Amino acid sequence: MKLVVSKIDKFDNEAAFEDALIAIQSFDPERYKKINRIKPLPEKKRVLAAGMLVKEMCEDLAISDPHINVDEHGKPYLNGHPDIFFNLSHSGQYVAIVYGDRPIGIDIQEHKDLNESLAKRIMNEAELSAYAKDAAITCRLWTVKEAYSKFLGIGLSYDFTNCKVDFCRKIITDTSGRFRDCEFREYTIDSSKDDNDSNNLYYCAFCF
Repeated sequence: MKLVVSKIDKFDNEAAFEDALIAIQSFDPERYKKINRIKPLPEKKRVLAAGMLVKEMCEDLAISDPHINVDEHGKPYLNGHPDIFFNLSHSGQYVAIVYGDRPIGIDIQEHKDLNESLAKRIMNEAELSAYAKDAAITCRLWTVKEAYSKFLGIGLSYDFTNCKVDFCRKIITDTSGRFRDCEFREYTIDSSKDDNDSNNLYYCAFCF
């Protein structure tokens, strides 16, 4: 598996933005149309940067004529390459891709202040009792569990309270018994030295 994390500030340069947009127009026409429909510039940059990561992945894997599709849950895949799996995520100033030869899911999130309603939506009773007042752990759980839902291929329709995260063993267990367990890896990105980023911490996790 390979994880790549990239910043969107490379597209603050207008020429770099336009060059990447031209590249995406031929590489992934649907993403190009999506970018043109988006109004906020930061979101345009995130979607563009994600597309460029997919393009770079295809170049890395020597895929000469890639066709990007999405399934009924919005998860992207390479048509004609059932042995290649990849997933994307973006938040704030960062975009991330992970790819390999097995099902995979990734999420990246900006650190956020404590949100009780979010905690109740993603945490089971044991987690609420142990972590509900810890903003950092809440964000980490959110990131890992969303990556797990994307690994499963069902996205936010998954009930996060059924997901048990073992941070020590790096294992996720579905307590409902309906879905398979998996391993995960997580990373913290400190951007405190970046003058362009108002947020100092990001959390990234991928499941496999």
